[in-house]
Amino acid sequence: MDNKEIEQIIVNAVQIGVINTLSSLNLISEVVTEQQAKKTYGKRLVDDWRHKRWIVGYPTGNSDRSKVYFKRSELETASRMLDIQNLIPGNVIFSKIKYPE
Repeated sequence: MDNKEIEQIIVNAVQIGVINTLSSLNLISEVVTEQQAKKTYGKRLVDDWRHKRWIVGYPTGNSDRSKVYFKRSELETASRMLDIQNLIPGNVIFSKIKYPE
């Protein structure tokens, strides 16, 4: 793993922290409708993240407008996790782990 990949991982971690901080300070809206999420991140990715349980669809209570909503911090974290996963394949991570014998 070179310095460029490490730098990208740190940048993604900072971006996750910034989104979570802005959401907790109510400077950006935490609630994202299903339609907004699929428009922003893509239907395939949102469905994949739900399948992997990286994000949770919360019931809105008003099925006329939208059946579920998502939290922006969860969506952004899932997006950054995917970026990091693309930088470092899983087999590289597990090859560095030393298991006791």
